[in-house]
Amino acid sequence: MNNQLELFNRSTNILSFRHAQKCVDHKFFQVGLENAGPPDEFITMIGFIFCCVGLAFLVQNGNPYLALLETPVALAIGLTLMGVALLAGYLKKLPTIVWHDGFASAGLLVWYAYWKPQFNDDAPMFFFFPVYFATLTTLVTLSLINRAERFDLDSIEHLRYLEKITRFNFGSVIGFVIVGLLVTRHYALYPMSMTFYIVRHTMVVCLESVEKA
Repeated sequence: MNNQLELFNRSTNILSFRHAQKCVDHKFFQVGLENAGPPDEFITMIGFIFCCVGLAFLVQNGNPYLALLETPVALAIGLTLMGVALLAGYLKKLPTIVWHDGFASAGLLVWYAYWKPQFNDDAPMFFFFPVYFATLTTLVTLSLINRAERFDLDSIEHLRYLEKITRFNFGSVIGFVIVGLLVTRHYALYPMSMTFYIVRHTMVVCLESVEKA
């Protein structure tokens, strides 16, 4: 009888210990989730990159759905989204990264819908320009924006100095992009304006990251 009672007590202690261990593990797991922050590396303007890659893929393969992107409806949707992104940014309703991404993505749709009917079907720019935009945005994100919090004081001061002496503020760059969309006779104007846009976006986001750090 005593042996059975002792065996019962041991079993009870083992079960209690395992239950307590599970509770502790669950508590530490919850704390880990609460303290887990965003990943160290992220891709800014990810929507714009996906749109560029998707458009380049469709153009390269001659997808029949491209005809939908050349319609006045697609142009109207793109213009509306551009206006919404600008308004949200002006009213500070969205983070900088989000409305910058929305404006660039909508601008790409406007560019294709407005420009494609005016050029030949085999015009290479509708493939190469999106690839260039996606590559440039990815490179500046991985090489600069993701490392902004690790900049030393000299790098931060140089970045602020460059931002200060830059002739075009972000509003001027946006105006440049809009002009580049409208002037179809100079096909290099839009990619030039988007290069300024991506570089200026990088400077703004880097400075915001430094100030938050």
